[in-house]
Amino acid sequence: MIPSPTYIINRTSEELYLDEQPYTASRYTPGTVEDSSVFRAEMPVNRRHVRTIVNVLYGTFANVPSSWRYRIQVRQQPVAARACGFGERDRRVIDPPPIVQLLVNDSNSRPDSSELRYPFNVVHCTLWSVDGITDETALTGVDKRHTRRLMGTLVSSPFVGHDEEGKEGCFFCFPDLSCRTHGKYRLRFVLMRLEPSELPPEGCTPIITETMSDVFTVYTAKEFPGMRPSTALTKALKRQGCAISVKKGNEKAIGGSGSGDEDDKADSRTSSIPRKRTRNGDR
Repeated sequence: MIPSPTYIINRTSEELYLDEQPYTASRYTPGTVEDSSVFRAEMPVNRRHVRTIVNVLYGTFANVPSSWRYRIQVRQQPVAARACGFGERDRRVIDPPPIVQLLVNDSNSRPDSSELRYPFNVVHCTLWSVDGITDETALTGVDKRHTRRLMGTLVSSPFVGHDEEGKEGCFFCFPDLSCRTHGKYRLRFVLMRLEPSELPPEGCTPIITETMSDVFTVYTAKEFPGMRPSTALTKALKRQGCAISVKKGNEKAIGGSGSGDEDDKADSRTSSIPRKRTRNGDR
């Protein structure tokens, strides 16, 4: 069986994040590969006919009923961003914030609402090339040091709420993503189901399912069209307590002649840094 991509749970920092580990094979199959030539690995089934997720390091199992069918879809696609370079003073987020929805169906293709409320489903985000083949999340500098091209919080926990049409769903929001370099990219989202009772201090779990976003553009500061108004989905989730910002947008982003740098600065930046005061008290 081809080994699945594994992610190490790093608990040394104040917030949970996942470090992708090197591997020789992956379930991800780019569109340029013929489907008939790809061997697709299946999750093992134990004696009780329960599909299982293997803990690769310690050989334990996280039970997942074989009748469940997982799928994630990008409900809100990223469109544009302003390259933030290598400084932290003026980091701008990807607009609109990507929102991923989890769909779980039983063997009769009926939604399983109980699994949508499982609190330890997590979605991890990485940055990829337009063709979906090359992982662009990491960036190698001129001094051969590795740094991150995709900045911000790359892991999202589930938020159960109602969308703009009043339909209940499980959403994973990414309101804090930034890209350091301009160009065209796609975002890859992978779903993992954690089992806290069986997870050792440094455990790993394979991917359950994954999806890719549409292509979006990261502009230079001069070319950036500005932030767009928040969508109805963003506003609906915000009203229900989701930690996501709501922006009114500006004229340039919606086809007018406004300046993308003058409107919504406080909302589009991840933090506000005060300017230093001079000796005479002027700013």
